[in-house]
Formats: sequence, structure tokens, C-alpha cells
Amino acid sequence: MRITDPRWPAVREFARILLRTEALVVHGPTWLGAKIHALSVKLGDVQPSRTVFPAFEEEDEDKISLMLGGTNQPLAQCSTDEPSLETVWLPMETNTGWTTISAVLEDLLDAGYPGCLGCGGSNTEGEWDETNSRKAMNKFIKNTP
Repeated sequence: MRITDPRWPAVREFARILLRTEALVVHGPTWLGAKIHALSVKLGDVQPSRTVFPAFEEEDEDKISLMLGGTNQPLAQCSTDEPSLETVWLPMETNTGWTTISAVLEDLLDAGYPGCLGCGGSNTEGEWDETNSRKAMNKFIKNTP
């Protein structure tokens, strides 16, 4: 995916949420469980002071959701179905979405995120604007054959 793709900021935000949120539960297809375990091992290596790692729960629907432990509200969702506006939405099929997200995860971890300044990308210091993100992505989706 190119950085000019309107979904790129959502990919970056999805990855940042996954890396910085404590007590995170990742819901997704069965195949994702091993990938979340591998990510947790890498997080332990890269962030040795970290003691809480993402948990995984299998999901029947074809989506990847990042949930704060003990809640039913997703923080982020990768799916073709649009979630509520309180959720960061990455409008992609799960296999393609995870491939893109995991590449960004690797880049961010290699840069030292979340302990580095500015390595999260442009506009990472301010609040995430889901409304503007959706406007850009919906425009892109409607114009894509």
C-alpha cells in the first residue's frame, strides 16, 4: 500500500493502537492467533519493561477487532463492514489488512515505537480524527472500480 492511499493513516493508527494499548484483546479469524502470539514475543524482546501483551480471541466474523480488555467496544476494526464512528476503521479484507498492518507494526517496532518521538508518523501527536478519515476513505471506496 502506498502512503498516498487514503487508508494509510488508518493502517498506521490501527498499528499504533495495537502497540501502545495495555490489556488489549485482538478478536479475529483462527489463523490470526499464531500471528498475535508471535507479535507478543517480539514485543517482549523490543519492549523488555512491558508486562502485559495482547491476548487473542477467535472471531466467527471476517474481521479483526482491537478491544480494550473487559469491554465490548472495539477501538479499531479491519473489515469490509463499517463500524460505529467511535471505532478506527480500516476498510480491508482481513488477510490483506493484516499483511499491511503487520508490515507497519514491524516498521514502528524497528523505529522504537512507542518510545520514540515522531516515529509514529505525521499527525501522531494529536487526536485521531475518525470522521475525516472516513470521509477520505469512503470517497476512495466509491471511486474504486
